[in-house]
Amino acid sequence: MAQPMAKVFLDQVTTRLRRGLEVRISDYAEHGRSFNELGSADELAARMLQAVPAVSRWNDVLGPFYGTPQVAKMCGGISRQALADRRERRTILGLKTADGVVVYPAFQFDAKNQILRGMPEVLQSFRGIDVDDWTIAGWLVSPSRVLEGRSVVEWLRQGRDLEPAVTLARDAARRFSE
Repeated sequence: MAQPMAKVFLDQVTTRLRRGLEVRISDYAEHGRSFNELGSADELAARMLQAVPAVSRWNDVLGPFYGTPQVAKMCGGISRQALADRRERRTILGLKTADGVVVYPAFQFDAKNQILRGMPEVLQSFRGIDVDDWTIAGWLVSPSRVLEGRSVVEWLRQGRDLEPAVTLARDAARRFSE
């Protein structure tokens, strides 16, 4: 991102955040509560920044990634174990880095930080298949003629019919298992 664009973006986020916090502080006061209940300003800012995906060398291919604490919160404050269970059941895609850290591609989440509609069904096509999760991630973002030149992620994000994406995933899982 060019520097002037970064400043504009930062100014827009800061302005919106300030307005939102002013409303929240007012709401707290109206209910006889103290905004300090949320912790110090530094603690609150740190928690807010956790919602911003981290940059990685894989960003060029797979986009930004979320860490386990971020995704656990996005999934309703579930435990790490519950999140690991979702990975095991293939209802969410987690990728283990070379240093053993699990990261979650942001592409599988919608604008409301919910798993894309249809993504669990697509991922479950690979359940029980001995294929690397990084391979699945790369496959999910690769264009397909079957999906009119779109990737599975693009297809799902556009709210298209789920069946062609699931059929494509089943075919890919079959090929990966051979």
